[in-house]
Amino acid sequence: MKRTGKNILLWVLSVFFFLSTFIMLSTSWAAVFFIIPAVLLNPAISKNLQERFSFQSNKWVKISAAIVPFLIYGAVAPATPAAAGANNLISPSVSSSISAISSEVEKKLAATSNTSSEPVEQPAPAPKNGAKLNVHFIDVGQGDSEFIELPNGQTMLIDAGNPENGSQIVTYIKGLGHNKVDYLIATHPHADHIGGMTTVVNGLDIGKIYMPKASSNTQTFEDLLTAIQKKGLKINTAKAGVNLFKAGTLNADIIAPVNITGDDLNQYSAVIMLTYGDNKFLFTGDAGNESEGQITSDIKADVLKVGHHGSDTSTSQAFLNKVSPKYAVIEVGKDNSYGHPTAATLAKLEKIGATIYRTDKDGTIIFTSDAKTITVNKKSSSIKEQAPPSSAPAVAAAPQQPAPAEKKPEVTAPATNNKSVTVYITKTGEKYHTGGCRYLKKSKIAISLEDAQAQGYGPCSVCHPPQ
Repeated sequence: MKRTGKNILLWVLSVFFFLSTFIMLSTSWAAVFFIIPAVLLNPAISKNLQERFSFQSNKWVKISAAIVPFLIYGAVAPATPAAAGANNLISPSVSSSISAISSEVEKKLAATSNTSSEPVEQPAPAPKNGAKLNVHFIDVGQGDSEFIELPNGQTMLIDAGNPENGSQIVTYIKGLGHNKVDYLIATHPHADHIGGMTTVVNGLDIGKIYMPKASSNTQTFEDLLTAIQKKGLKINTAKAGVNLFKAGTLNADIIAPVNITGDDLNQYSAVIMLTYGDNKFLFTGDAGNESEGQITSDIKADVLKVGHHGSDTSTSQAFLNKVSPKYAVIEVGKDNSYGHPTAATLAKLEKIGATIYRTDKDGTIIFTSDAKTITVNKKSSSIKEQAPPSSAPAVAAAPQQPAPAEKKPEVTAPATNNKSVTVYITKTGEKYHTGGCRYLKKSKIAISLEDAQAQGYGPCSVCHPPQ
């Protein structure tokens, strides 16, 4: 029976879809133009197809052998590069985490890693003439947090203290008239630096997030990753050579970590150089002597945020000689049990001629730069639940050591006789913890710091609760 044009079309489509599927699954394009004609023109197959579709001759088989490869290539080939590139969406910036991290944290890191498909971002606006840079060294007790009002209208937050400081930092920032942090930097995963950051992520609009390639299996770190993931944000790797922004005379670079290995998370701290005109600020997190020694950038700065709360594991003499700061800021809790800052560190700072400011003595400290000169306001009290720092006008920084400020209430209240500080214990443990510690998964009993210490509980070495 003679076949109609409909049967011929059916034949061509059948061959097209069958071979398209075969090619996509198992064949490279270099072989497409060889395999299809070879199959269709095989005498046995050609005869079988001619009989099956009742062709008068094998003309349609030959035509199909000639045109089908081109049809398949035109229809299928454009999709191939996209499919091949799917595995390249996840940036290597966070995908290779430390082997000790739990599988759950690995999943969250993968979900929050930056991708190559990010839209092209707009450059940071340049500051207007006469605009001021304000750097707030926030008193969060035994921890670090620096909020920066950039002269181009943007903001930056470096670290966010302990878990109990989160809501207070959000209140502080909103009290200054800001609802967004354009650049959020977690220097490293210790609880006294990232503890309040989950609340910050949840409570404010966030632009870009930077974290070093260092992980922790603490609940505090996992909570931060979860908050970032739920908000649809991505993590950018903080490492030497990364420029945060450059806008006119305003510039911020990450200059460390350089090439750190090992388990000491302090050494992975992101170190940031912020430049505005003639003035430079250096923020070091908890970076120690090893990381300091690897920095190759010019680190001379007017203001140094002293590393690791003034510990003797940071601020080596060689590093300090290169920085040669006019002002040194130590963020530290009053009467802390670590002995921070150490006498040796203070002696080195005094010898080099730096004016020293301490949050345990001066409260929140605010430096202001007009791109040429720096002034300081050290009259601000510790941050409170409902109040930003004092709005008293900044005064020129004195070249001598500041006199101790009058006693002010501490945010984390490290004094051992303070019943207002809440910590947590477990049914069977011998340590007390912050609310986000991973050791509280099985049981979590609230207790005052004074009562915990009176009952013989000691501070957890993982979450670093107040002491």
